[in-house]
Amino acid sequence: MYSKRTPQAPPIARAGACNNCKRRKMRCDGRKPVCGPCTKSPSLGDCEYAGMGHTYADRLQEQIGHLEARLEQLQTPSGVDARQDSIALHHPYPSSAARGEAHDMIAVLPQEKELLETFLPYASHFGFFLDARSLVKAFSIPISDPNQRPTSALSASMILLGAHFSAHLAHNVNSISELREKYLSKAIQAVSLSLSEYHPHRILHTLQSYVLVAYYFLLHKRSLEGRWHLDKAVSLIISAQMHRIRSSDFTHSTPASLSATQSASEEGECINAMWTVFALNCLWSAVEGVPASIAYTTDQGRVDTPWPLDSGRYSATTFPQNFKSSHTLQKFFSGIPDDGISILALYVKATVLFEQTTVFWKRYSDNSRTLSARTLSSPSEVQEFQSSYQNLFALSTRLLTIIPPLGSLQSDDAKARLLVIHTLVRVTIIRLQCTLGADNPLSRPIFLDMANGIMHCLTEFGLTSTLFLDPMMAIILRGPATVFIGAIKLYSSPSNYNAAEVQKYTSCLNELTHIMARYSGNNPLMASKLSDLQEEAIAIRFI
Repeated sequence: MYSKRTPQAPPIARAGACNNCKRRKMRCDGRKPVCGPCTKSPSLGDCEYAGMGHTYADRLQEQIGHLEARLEQLQTPSGVDARQDSIALHHPYPSSAARGEAHDMIAVLPQEKELLETFLPYASHFGFFLDARSLVKAFSIPISDPNQRPTSALSASMILLGAHFSAHLAHNVNSISELREKYLSKAIQAVSLSLSEYHPHRILHTLQSYVLVAYYFLLHKRSLEGRWHLDKAVSLIISAQMHRIRSSDFTHSTPASLSATQSASEEGECINAMWTVFALNCLWSAVEGVPASIAYTTDQGRVDTPWPLDSGRYSATTFPQNFKSSHTLQKFFSGIPDDGISILALYVKATVLFEQTTVFWKRYSDNSRTLSARTLSSPSEVQEFQSSYQNLFALSTRLLTIIPPLGSLQSDDAKARLLVIHTLVRVTIIRLQCTLGADNPLSRPIFLDMANGIMHCLTEFGLTSTLFLDPMMAIILRGPATVFIGAIKLYSSPSNYNAAEVQKYTSCLNELTHIMARYSGNNPLMASKLSDLQEEAIAIRFI
């Protein structure tokens, strides 16, 4: 009886063997990308060949060396002598090799470059505070400075969202899911290692990556994972002291994200990064009904960073040389006029008011969402409630008056961001009025005015101008929907029956569901919220 033997490739010369086989003195068949022995023994590690540049193991060893040197430097006592004895960080390879290695670390495939281009039209909907077009354009230049390109983490995060919107992946449902999971895995791994990359803007690019991945998880209804990445961004903001940019408090050092030679545009990117993360944290916290991760009302978490400008608006004359800032949010809550009128600044103000109103609403409402008499058991508590309510109402209504109308802007991206701000401020006022009771006759006209205002903004926006809305819109549109359902129930009751009013608000609710349906195709979160709303509408037998 003869046994079957698998034919083996003839052994190759030792010089052509992979590094694993050389080290273990094994016969190597020279197959690429993975030789036979390495295929059979995954525990050997990566199958790599000499002459192919620095290997993955080399790069890890180099990173370990840098981190050890940096750790020793930080552990050395401060002072002149310490600076003289400190270890200078340097690349162990020639400069050309180092540049080549950096280029390899952020290289992307042709298909992935196409996904980067696909992501560009949607960048503003996902809190992109860097210059997305310049970053993507750098990949199209054959010989370009790797420092002008995004880090591996940022590239992977942008590619991930590009894959979400790519129509070229739509030929097979299973392949779409597999590819997106593949890109998601790459993005998460890259983001986890992003601070160890050799890139001058790694802090900013890491922050941007955290924001993009958090938005991706939110979009796909995976809020726990999204919140984890957002909290990492918040931690990086605090540790890098980016909430103290231009601070007048001299007890705080210069933020780690800034350098003495930084340009005005680079400082502006740091300011915008801080406020983008802060705003997303406030909004996400309010949606989940928990306090924001940044304790900005305390002295420890106080924000001194000046109000942001929109991207591209920073110049050498934006801030005087000795300009200092302090208590940015405290001044806003005190009603002190400021120059925070950019779209990003207005968005931040809308999110922080929504967060503060949610905290107020949860404090003074019971489970039935009406004002609880138990929380107002003394004159001092009544006075505190009235003072807080009046301040939040005054700030919200004042903000509503300074937001530019949608028709004042030409850019579709700017209009889409303004639409979110208009909607969010009106939903904030609706939530604030809920503190007085959903059935309070004095609140009802304000409810309807705010809900109708949102519908007017949606109509004015021109729903053909974009095929995607900020993922958070899927959640905050619940505000006007709740108002319309409440009005339908009210005017359907025997004691308040009014057929004309029922028809009016039924039409409004129908229109809102049609708008949400339009934006549900590439927005799983919107589709989920629409399904919930339709079920509630069916329950009252009007849709």
